Amino acid sequence: MGKTKSKARRRIVKAMIELLKTESFDEITIKQICAESGVHRSTFYAQFEDKYQLFDVLTTYHMAKYEKLILYTSKVFESYPLEEAKARVIQTFRLLFKYMKRHQTFFTTIIVTQPQLKAIHQYLKFTRDAYEKLLNQLPQLQQSKYFINYTIGGELALIYSWLMQGCQESPDDMAQILYANIIKTGR
Repeated sequence: MGKTKSKARRRIVKAMIELLKTESFDEITIKQICAESGVHRSTFYAQFEDKYQLFDVLTTYHMAKYEKLILYTSKVFESYPLEEAKARVIQTFRLLFKYMKRHQTFFTTIIVTQPQLKAIHQYLKFTRDAYEKLLNQLPQLQQSKYFINYTIGGELALIYSWLMQGCQESPDDMAQILYANIIKTGR
């Protein structure tokens, strides 16, 4: 992809994110995206089939970043001594919350204001896979699939609440809160 095409693509993506701050996804038109990004309709259609593909590209990009972070978490306990592993898990959670805060409009849209089931299902799958790998490295847990589902539900509710309230707590605070609730300490 040439520099001009990738610059236009970035402007289109940024325009979509800006529009999501004030409009529901269903109400956003290609005309609005083009006006906000300063590109012609033909340029938009050279990059994307429609606004749904644009949104899919955005979602896929962010979910790939999330998957990479959460998979790292699952490998920490096999790679580091316990105390260092705990610190690295908290650091990974901190990175996750920093990323969500940086892309707050997008995450608030797909999780809170206009829930996107496909993205939420991806989140659940990636998290479940990572937690299953993590639990395989720890002492045997009874009914581990239910523990994982329970934990993921709580994690998603925590993220939902944080986004809904405008990300008032710092990513550092949220990382500690998530860690304490997953590990069940200091609550």
